[in-house]
Amino acid sequence: MKTHSSPDAAGRAAGPVRAGRGWWPALIPWLALALTSLACGSFVPRPTPVPRPTATPTVAEIQTTEPSTTATLELATSVPTLDAPTPTFTPTPAPGTAIIVGQPARVVATQGLNVRKSAGASGDRTGRYPPGAIVSVLEGPVDADGYRWWRVGNNELAGWVAEGDSEAVWLSPDLGSTQPVDRPVQMGDDVLVTVGETGLLKVRSAAGTSASVDHQVPNQTQLTVVEGPVEANGYRWWKVANAAGNISGWAAEGDGEERWLTPLE
Repeated sequence: MKTHSSPDAAGRAAGPVRAGRGWWPALIPWLALALTSLACGSFVPRPTPVPRPTATPTVAEIQTTEPSTTATLELATSVPTLDAPTPTFTPTPAPGTAIIVGQPARVVATQGLNVRKSAGASGDRTGRYPPGAIVSVLEGPVDADGYRWWRVGNNELAGWVAEGDSEAVWLSPDLGSTQPVDRPVQMGDDVLVTVGETGLLKVRSAAGTSASVDHQVPNQTQLTVVEGPVEANGYRWWKVANAAGNISGWAAEGDGEERWLTPLE
């Protein structure tokens, strides 16, 4: 190997030096320091690791992972209720035993029964029902002036009548048997011939005194009004017939003083 001499600071030769190795000894201290750093770690302090926080379970997680301890109220299978009061049953009076709105009644006052515009003795008088008349009870009762009043009516008249006083009944729910009633004849009435025990009622072929007489009917004969009325010769005429069918014709109701055809109710 070739060697050469290198001069020292004074210019003298320091001795032989191997070619190519003049820089290596200067690196040894640096290499030693590097190896020590690698062995002992970096001089830069490492960050202190922070422990990861434990996640707090959510409400949903708590509910799903842990059974709820909240007590629940059990609903009662039946709710007690207060006993409802038992309705009081009021029996409907039997027909004919009490005056009832919507039912018929009969005037039983022997002199007939006054009809008034309002309930009370001071009410205006509008008419009079004859004895035996059947009326429909429309309204009431109303207690006034010491009487019990009912509003009644029929085809001819309507108004308030008194039921009676302390001594007698004037309006009765008991219709009883059919009886003659002193009122004008109406279409469809059953009528009774009332011409006296010895009289005869003339039944003619047409309404009027000039029409031929087809039948002469005795007193107390029952007939039915089937047509009319017709006014002729100062009389009111009705066509009548009997149940047997052998009497049919026109008869006058009366002469203004006597009634020859009396309705039955």
